[in-house]
Order: sequence, then structure tokens, then C-alpha cells
Amino acid sequence: MSKRFVLGLAGLVMLVGAAGAVAGGPAARRHIGRAPDINDEFVRTKLAPAVVSGTQVPGVVLGPQFFPQSVASGDPGPDRVVLWTRLADPDLGSQDAQVRVIVTQDPYFVHVVLNQVVPAQAAYDRCVKVQLTGLAPRTTYLYFFVYYKNGLIYLSHLGRTKTAPAPTDTAPVRFAFFSCEDYEGRYYNTYAKLLLDHKDDIDFVAFIGDYIYETAGDPGSQLPVPGRAIDFDDKAGAILLGAPDHPYYAASSLDNYRQLYRTYRSDPMLQALHENFPMVATWDDHEYSNDCHGAVATYFDKRKDENDPVRRRHAEQAFFEFMPTAIGLGPFVGDVGVFRSGPKIDDSILYPNARIYQEFKFGANLDLVLSDYRSFRSDVLIPENAFPGAVVLDKATIESMLGAPGYAAVAAGLDPYVPIAANPTLQVTTAAILTQLYQLSNPFLDAAGAAAAAQAAASGNLSATYLNGLFAGAGLAAPFGDADLAAMDRGLSYLYLGKQNLYDSRGSRYVVAKDSFDLLSAFLWASTQGAAEDVYGQTQEAWIKDTLSHSTAAWKVFASSVSMTPMILDFLNPQIAPLLPPDLPAQYRARLLLDAEEWDGFPQRRAELVSFLQSVPGSVVISGDIHGSFVTDHGDGLYEFTGAAVSSQTIEQEVLGIVMADPALSQVPGIEQLVASVGDIMQVSSQDPAVSPAKILATWPNSHGCVLLTAAPDALTATYYHIDAAQVGTNHYGDPAALNSLFQTATFKLQGGVLTRVDP
Repeated sequence: MSKRFVLGLAGLVMLVGAAGAVAGGPAARRHIGRAPDINDEFVRTKLAPAVVSGTQVPGVVLGPQFFPQSVASGDPGPDRVVLWTRLADPDLGSQDAQVRVIVTQDPYFVHVVLNQVVPAQAAYDRCVKVQLTGLAPRTTYLYFFVYYKNGLIYLSHLGRTKTAPAPTDTAPVRFAFFSCEDYEGRYYNTYAKLLLDHKDDIDFVAFIGDYIYETAGDPGSQLPVPGRAIDFDDKAGAILLGAPDHPYYAASSLDNYRQLYRTYRSDPMLQALHENFPMVATWDDHEYSNDCHGAVATYFDKRKDENDPVRRRHAEQAFFEFMPTAIGLGPFVGDVGVFRSGPKIDDSILYPNARIYQEFKFGANLDLVLSDYRSFRSDVLIPENAFPGAVVLDKATIESMLGAPGYAAVAAGLDPYVPIAANPTLQVTTAAILTQLYQLSNPFLDAAGAAAAAQAAASGNLSATYLNGLFAGAGLAAPFGDADLAAMDRGLSYLYLGKQNLYDSRGSRYVVAKDSFDLLSAFLWASTQGAAEDVYGQTQEAWIKDTLSHSTAAWKVFASSVSMTPMILDFLNPQIAPLLPPDLPAQYRARLLLDAEEWDGFPQRRAELVSFLQSVPGSVVISGDIHGSFVTDHGDGLYEFTGAAVSSQTIEQEVLGIVMADPALSQVPGIEQLVASVGDIMQVSSQDPAVSPAKILATWPNSHGCVLLTAAPDALTATYYHIDAAQVGTNHYGDPAALNSLFQTATFKLQGGVLTRVDP
């Protein structure tokens, strides 16, 4: 008999004995969804011999069909933990039901800690959450749930959880952290390897973003593998995306989001992870919508308004229902506040009132601070619908920032511009061309809307470079010759920031000209008093600083769902420039920010936060989201460990996708070889302090995996687990030999402010 089910026999014996003694008559036992009474004395005195002998008990069966997402635990404290399951029974219809939760500290079920009926409410998809208090610190507990139907008692899988150490406990604390576990066509081999190597020596696990992906069938990132795909039941409530001949969907309704969690949690290896370790979690973007900020999505690059608070609340409700977090629980009950159950979810804990940032203390060695990068963050600095020809900083503004000599020093890298209103004929023709361009680029605009957008764009100071290209594309003579361009004032246009199309994430969230962006971000930071880069919101930022400043733990681990590592492609670097394909377009022979949607897009706020973390002894950053592993030195003893995606496409694959979507870049001979070197390029680019605010010490851009951290009094050790991206479509769950041969590790030790690699 498998170990997974042996301990479940204890529950079988306990429940059938109690049911026969006190459950009432046959009519009561046939009642669907009502939990039978169970006498604790019977459990204590009659259960242990049956468990030891493995007695089979009539009337009690294993019931995974009623607990299809198995069990989970989370938010461990020294005296408490949250337990979770979900009841599924189609015969219930819209009725509420009950389950019983049993918790014990010993494998013989002699000492029952909790034996309690709790509701499984239809309003919350019959998710069940219980927070139990009064527990012993650094102690392992076993638990399971019971469902009673038509005279039979059904048992969930057995769960194992562990409380946090006492505040004065100096023993080392070990945990693994993960991010980005796409389900479609992908397998969680990372969890299989972790359970193979560390099933019994991890205190908890941390998920720091993208537990689900909100899309189903996205051809750009998800793999259409039979048996590993999602087809929304509520397509009418979902968002239709993609081309007409290749549509796919994004979750929007509550049922959509719930279906995602149900499906993801059906994976046996993800279930095993939850069954063995308590989890703490925060969200990133895909729990709601890709590249979101607040309730704003980005699928249509501002072709239409994507601010949808109702959709955001649907996403958050499903998260609070399905994740084993104490957020969304009712009040404590019992004489001494023994437990509380739920979910209890209303608008008071949903957007814009949700507060998911939390601190978790694990003895004297570890404080873990989970942040929320998405709920309060401002928009990216370059809007997706920014008109490429618009001059965002003119000569006078740049001179006010840099002085006349400073302007003269950078003028050659700026864009010549004209005040278009000074030439009415040029303005009318420009507006006419743009009207057609807006109609072609935005299906949500009617003729009047396109004309209005064109009129707005054809105003102010406009890039002469862009206008020349616009006219040439329309088959007209360029309005400006070389002599005209040489005589013009120069400024910073969106074109020179990398924005080439009316609606595009490129030049906005991705692939941005770094030197130009540095100039723009510095101006916006000063002119808005920092509001342009409001990443965490004032309340959360104050809480982060106060929490870390007052921590007495040996290690203060700050969890950012997105990496603070600079992702710079310095194609001007003398070590890199000679390696570029000869046909690479001139506009890419520059310093580029690969991803301005993450911390690279908020450089002043990052510098401020890094400076603060450097001032707090024992601070360490852990992060995810960028689908690659990085070890980063931020200076003054502050290091960051960025973990690879569990299964989502790697950063190398994402860059290749961006390149292949560009008609010009995709045709450049040698471009794929350049993309394959993206990790090395970022690492080399980061070594120049004039270019990068931090140094990348190691990188794995095309692997899946996780990071295992051990916090001891005098040292913190980080072990990276990696498996090649090519293995993500193969299920290695039951193949220990393959897992051992395919995974590689790299270990780093931080001690006395110095990080060293200490692989065996």
C-alpha cells in the first residue's frame, strides 16, 4: 500500500466507527453533503490498533473523486496554519454541503488536534479553508478531509503540514520558491525533482507569482497538447483574442478563473507539492491578466479601454478561494479561538481593497516579506498608443535638465522636429495619412474616431524623421531634406524611444532604447515628484520599509514577483558589437531595455528601493517572472536570486517570439543565433557600471526550475535547480532516473556580505 494512503486508513477506521456509533439512523446517513458526528474518545481509544495493523474498514472508501484538487496548507506561523480542500459532487447542484477536517500530530491518530465539521459553500465553488491555532512551533501535522454521502464515508488524500519555528529558534530554515507554472502542454518536472530530493527536509514553499495563466490556447506561448489543454466552459464570459481563424480566450468571468485553478490543481505533481509542504503565496500579473497594473489589462495595446474592476475582482476571488491563504477567512470560533473557517469573501478584501502583501517570520533566522507589484503600480512610462512621431521632450526641456552644454553633448542622438502647426498644408496632409493608418491599426475606431485620433496626433512638435517615413510609406515625397533636418532643433520623440507603430508593446513595454528612456524617466520622476514610478503605492511601500527596518531576523528576504535584475542588451559594447549580424537594422544597434514593464521600466524607484535594502543588514531579494535564472549583485552586499519559470516558456523563447513577430528582424540572417546568446549578452552588458546599475553574476536563460534557500544564523545558501526547456513537454513524474540525469544544480553561499559559488 502506498505511503500516501496508509495514514488515510486511520481516518477510515475513526470515521466508520464513529458513524456507526453516533451518526443517527439510515435516513441521516443517506443525506447528501451532511457530515456524520465523530466521537473524539472513540478516535483516541479505538483507532491506533487498527492503524498499526492496516485494518480495512467496510463503509469507508478513498474518495479522490470528491476532492479532485486534493488538499493543501499554507500561511504557517509558530502556532497556526491554514488547511484547504475543495468538495466536488455534481449531485449537490446549488446546495451547500459539509466536510469534516481531522488533524493529528502523530501517525497513529491517537492525539487528535482538530475534529471539526466545516462548510463547503456553493457560493465559493465549495472551496474549504480552515485556519487552526494553538499548535506547537516547528511541528509536523497530518490532516485530511471527510465527505459523507449515501451511507458511505469518503476520505481525501492525506496532507502533511508544518508550523513555523518559534521566534527564538536558531535552527536553519529551508524553503523553495517558484514562479510561472503554465499548464497547457507543459509538465511540472521541477516539483517532481524537488519532492524526490527534499520531501522531508523543507519547512515550507513560496510561490511568488503566476500560479495560473489566464489564457487558454494562446498560440504565442502555450502548447496545444491533447490532455494538457484548457477549453473554457463559459466562453461567453471569456475574452476572445487572436486572429479570426485562430481564436483563443482569456479568463474574465468568475467561472473562467475557477476553471483555471481547478484544472491546474488537477496535476498530480502540483497536488503532491501541496500535500507535503505548506505554501505562502503572492500574485503577479497572470493571476489576473498579462502585464496588468491595477485592473488594467494590455491585450489590445490601448486600442480600447481595458480597465475592468469587475474582472479583477473575479480573478482575486478565485485566488482567495483556491489558495491556502488566511486572507478571506471568517472570525475565530470556540472558547479560545481555536479555528476559523471560510472562505468569507466580499468587496472589503477585493480590488481595490485587496491587501496581499504580508510578512512571515520563521524563527530567528528568516523574515520573508511578500510584496504586491501589480495592484497599486502606475502604468508604464511609454504608453502603448503613444504616437511615434510625438516629441515628448523638446530642446528647451532637455536644456533645462542638462544645461546647454549637456544638450549639445547628446543632441546627435536626438530627433530633429518641427512645430507642425507652423505648416498648415503639411499638417492637413499628415492628418489625412494618419486617419487611414488609424483605421487600419484599430478595429475599434470608426471613421470619426480615426479622424479625431489623427487630428490629435498631427499637432505639437513632431519628429521630422517620422514624417519623412510616413510620407514615403504613403507614396509621397519626403517633406524634409538633409539640409532641413540639420537646421532643426532636436528633441526626444517616441520614435527614438523605440516606438514604431501606433499601437504596440514594442517600444513601450518591450525593446526600448535605454539611453533615451533614461532621459525620459529622469524627467518624469522629477516633474511628477516620483508619481510616474509609483510601483507599490505609498501605503505598501511604507509598510515594506517599516517591516524590514524593524526585523531582527538574521536574514530579511524580500520577495518581488518581478526581477530587479537589469535586462540590458548593450549592442554598443565592444565585446558584443562585433558579434551582431551584419544585416541587423541600424535602430537596433543601440543599448536596449528588453523589458520596460518590469523594474527596468521604473529605474528611479528601483534605485531608491535598492538603496534602502542595502541599508538593512541581512537583506536579500528573491524574484521571478522573467522566465530565467539569474544571480545578481546589486552592490553593498545586496544580492538577488531570480528563479526560472517552473514551466512557462523561457526568456530566450520569449525573445525569439518578439524577434520573429517583427517583419524586418525575422529576416535577418543569424538572428536566431543572436537570440540564443541573450543570457550572455545581458551578463556582459551588466558589467559596465556606466550602463547597468547591477552586475549579473550567473544566468540560465533557457531552463526551467526553482531555487532552494537555507537560512542559517551565519550564512544563506541558494541552490538553483535547472532542467532544459526542451523537457517541459515530457512527463518525467514517475521516472527518478530521468529526473536525476536531466536536472543540474548550482549552489551559492552568502556569508559576511560576500557571495561565493560552492558547488560540490
